[in-house]
This record gives sequence, structure tokens and C-alpha cells, in this order.
Amino acid sequence: MDKKTMLKLFGEEFLRSLVVLMAILIIGFCAFFVIKVRSDKKAVAENTTEQTSTYSDEELQAMLDEENAKDAEDSDSSEEATTQEVTTEEITTEEVTTEEPTTEAMDVPSTDKKILVLNSTKTNGLASRWMNKLSSEGFTNVSKGNYSLSKDAQTKIYVPEEGMGKDLLPYFTDAVIEVGTLDSGIDVSTSGVEIFIVIGSNDVSVQ
Repeated sequence: MDKKTMLKLFGEEFLRSLVVLMAILIIGFCAFFVIKVRSDKKAVAENTTEQTSTYSDEELQAMLDEENAKDAEDSDSSEEATTQEVTTEEITTEEVTTEEPTTEAMDVPSTDKKILVLNSTKTNGLASRWMNKLSSEGFTNVSKGNYSLSKDAQTKIYVPEEGMGKDLLPYFTDAVIEVGTLDSGIDVSTSGVEIFIVIGSNDVSVQ
């Protein structure tokens, strides 16, 4: 066998060996790649499991109970604050209501005032009867007289200031109160008189 033929055979064998070696390397690389991928997937799965199982069932339940207790406490605090606001508003309203003066508190009683009852009608003795009536009702300083300047049907009560004479209204039919005084048309002295009552024809009957 000549030298040329031997080189040719050697070259063919070398190529075959090289192809086999490359095939083995490729197969080994593929196997390594597959093993590597599987290993990475397993590691990721293990990490996920570890992260998921960081808290035990008891710890998770305790955390849930703590959240519920906190929510309930916040709700109670809100209700308590609302109750305190309502109570404060009620107290404020009561204080304002108490401080406001009432109409009755402003009325001035007539029981100790000097009252002059005047008869402006044609009924004789009417002023005397009304004087006795008022005296029996607790008005301690009542006198009588006649009034000649008017003959009104409605009884009029003359007082020096607002708030006086209101306790006399119930004794008469439809009496009205006027702020002022009388200084004429009267047949008796008016010295010291604070309240003048001019009896009208609607009150000729003394109950």
C-alpha cells in the first residue's frame, strides 16, 4: 500500500473520529442544558414554596384576629366620638334655652302697685264693686273714682311701662293694656297712682 493511500485512509478515519467526537459533545451539551433547565425550575419551585410557607397557619390566624380587633376598636372609637358630639350639642342647646329670658319672667306683678279703678259707664257703684273684687284677689292698694272723658265699651288698663298690668287682664272681658297715664277727667286724686283701670260697658257685670 503506497503512502498516498495510507494518508487518505488516515484522513477518512480522522474525519470519522472528529464527527463522532462532535456528536458526543453535542449530545453532552444538550444533556447538560436539559439538566440545568430542570434544576433551575426545581429551585424556583422550592423558593416559591418557602416564600408561601413563611407563616404558619397559627400565625396567619393570629394576624387575622389582630386585624379584626383593630377594626372593631376603630368602630367603637367612632361611635363614642359621635355620642360625645351629640351630648355636647344637647348640653349647649339646654344652656342656651335656659339663658333665654321668658316672657313670664319679664312681667311685673301688679299686686303691690297703687291701682285706681275708674267708672266710665252709667252704671252706679261699678268702680266700687271692681275695687272690692280686685282687693279680694290680692291687689292690696286699690282705690276708686269716676272717669268722664270717654264712654268706651272696652276696658283699658294704663300702665307706666311695658310688662306691667298683664296679671289684671284675666279679670275683664276684652281689656287692653296701654302704656301711659291719665291726668284729667278724674274726680279723685291721682297722687302716687301707677295703674289706671278705666272700666268699659263690657265689664258692668262683676264676677
